[in-house]
Order: sequence, then C-alpha cells, then structure tokens
Amino acid sequence: MRSVTVLPLGLVLELGPDETVMAAARAAGYGWPTVCDASASCGTCVSIIREGEANCGPMPDDERETLDRTLGSVDGDRRLACRLTVTGPVTLTKRGVHPIEES
Repeated sequence: MRSVTVLPLGLVLELGPDETVMAAARAAGYGWPTVCDASASCGTCVSIIREGEANCGPMPDDERETLDRTLGSVDGDRRLACRLTVTGPVTLTKRGVHPIEES
C-alpha cells in the first residue's frame, strides 16, 4: 500500500505508482507549499520523513541538487514532496498543507 500520512494535519494520501506526494495531495484537493510549482528548484516543499524512510523512492538528481543548495546537505530525512514517490507506508511532517477552498 502506497500511503503517506502528512503531519500535523493528519492527512492520509494514497499514491499511485510513480505519483509524487505533492501530486497526490493536489489530486485530493490539498495545497502544498511551493514557490516553483513543483519544478524541484525552490526547496519550499521540503518535508521531514518521520517513519518509512526505506519506503521512499530514489532521490532524483534535481532533488539532490536543490536539497544540497538550500539545506547545505542531503540526508534521507528531508525530501522534496514534488519529487518524492513511495513504495509503502510513509509518515512525514510538513506544515502549511491545507485544503483548497473552492470559490
């Protein structure tokens, strides 16, 4: 099961194969903080992996470069939601995730 629990909101997302966390959130009607609109260049969508790091997909080069530039280091605990895919359950923390209100 490819699920991601987003804290502190408590949102649970089900991801399809190769679907990113941010794409799944948007499809479910939630906004995810970003400045670059998911192009992996701003680092605003960085999230902290709390559980399930082994279930996180491989880190693409553009994600690695942005994390190194914005955080000064790359570790498995911080990932960009615009690039993060999962193969099993993951729990992460990202403040600012919110329901998109329809007008």
